[in-house]
Amino acid sequence: MTAKDQERNALERRAAEQRHEHRLRIPRRPAWTTDMSPEILEQRERASFLEWRRDLAKLEDDEGLVLTPFEKNLEVWRQLWRVLERSDIVVQVLDARDPLRYRSEDLESYSEHLHPTKGSVLLLNKADLLPAALRSAWADYFDEAAVEYVFWSAKAGIDSLTAQGPVLRCNDTDDARARVLDSEELIAYLQKRAQQAVDSRDDTSEHLGHADGGRVTVGLTGYPNVGKSSTINALFGSKKTAVAPTPGKTKHFQTLNITNDLTLCDCPGLVLPRYAQSKSEMVAAGVIPIDRLTDVRTPVAVVCQRISRAELERVYGLKLPQPDEHDAPNTVLEAADLLRSYALSRGWVAASGLPDETRSGRQILKDFVNGKLLHCERPPTCSKSNTQLGLSGQNIVPSKLAAPTTRAGASGSSLLESDQAEAQLNGHPHSQSDSERDSAAELGHSSEQDANELSEEEGREDSDGAQVSSSSEAEASTAHVPVMSDADRELMESMSAPQGNMCTHSKHLSKICTVTSQVVEVYQG
Repeated sequence: MTAKDQERNALERRAAEQRHEHRLRIPRRPAWTTDMSPEILEQRERASFLEWRRDLAKLEDDEGLVLTPFEKNLEVWRQLWRVLERSDIVVQVLDARDPLRYRSEDLESYSEHLHPTKGSVLLLNKADLLPAALRSAWADYFDEAAVEYVFWSAKAGIDSLTAQGPVLRCNDTDDARARVLDSEELIAYLQKRAQQAVDSRDDTSEHLGHADGGRVTVGLTGYPNVGKSSTINALFGSKKTAVAPTPGKTKHFQTLNITNDLTLCDCPGLVLPRYAQSKSEMVAAGVIPIDRLTDVRTPVAVVCQRISRAELERVYGLKLPQPDEHDAPNTVLEAADLLRSYALSRGWVAASGLPDETRSGRQILKDFVNGKLLHCERPPTCSKSNTQLGLSGQNIVPSKLAAPTTRAGASGSSLLESDQAEAQLNGHPHSQSDSERDSAAELGHSSEQDANELSEEEGREDSDGAQVSSSSEAEASTAHVPVMSDADRELMESMSAPQGNMCTHSKHLSKICTVTSQVVEVYQG
């Protein structure tokens, strides 16, 4: 297919998406009354839900459009209906790195349909990962759209439970709208906003949640793995909701009394029907579980498009292949090159003798979802440059999450000059010598953490292939895997050393590939 054909197909697809945008609605609960029997209500709900399912299936078949893997279980949608009906206000928990991907305007319309005073609030979680300038830009966007929002970090809220002092160091801004609230501030805001919704409606309203002895109820909704349960744990001060990195941990809605006047109602994570370019986009968004993936190259290619080559080198301490002479300097890195380089740097080899791409791909995707490889989307209407927003090529990784490389700069510091420039950009108040000392301490912590992570993962057997040990005893005991020579093994170990010299690694990379090919030939022979 030529480039013209691809462009024409993309235009036709976008036109079809716009024509059928109104059909991407969440299922509504049929009208009901208190004197209706459970059997009749069950029959109406099931008939309405099946009609909704058929319409979306027809949309995919007739128009050839790709939808997200939305929830198809009626019982889960019933949990959402109950949360919306019980709540005085509805809070959508969004990932602040890409809030529009997780926001549902149809959910806001449904809440308003239930009652005009049932307001909606956007809770932008993980906001501590965003620069203050970018948070201000999003504040401008939501203010223009007349949408209520607050910035919040569930991780910082949980960390503050055990910390001796404040853990939020991202509120270095004069813009009050861009402040990241702490737990006490968020509780006060939610209780005040819910009470305003209650006071603004009349006493004759039906099917509303404000009937529990004057207690106001706040419903929490959102996609899986955006931090709803973690938010409740941070607000409660102790673990009241099960939390797991696998999306969909919460199965049923829960009501928890935060204060004497405030109740939180946690809804299970729901994937809503929306247009999707590919399954890989959903994986990168953290909606699809990473550990169940069999094809990692395609979603890792999405990561390569969003994270620059220089940023990947800085975070992982790698020396990646550079673009060919005839290619542009900013050419996107190939996913296969990143997977092989990362696997070789960690010493991860599959049973075939080739670099373990599946294991390295899953780890890279987890780092992207968790924010170690940080990519922040900018508001659609923002005209500011990346520099003004505190971004560098759409890629920004806080120094506390990055794994600094060990290449020495011109001044002899253990960090690159780019690391020092980023520390100044983030507004660290330390002097030059203080910054170097902090970075050196951080480097030691990161190295120790990487060593622990490697030792834990080397003790497990990967589901996609048995690991090949780098020691001669393990190689000799594995009959079907050829044994490397001492020189080749020394070369492989030098590549897998976490703190080795990256320049030396670059010189040996081509030879490593040759050695690996020879091992494969011996194995196949």
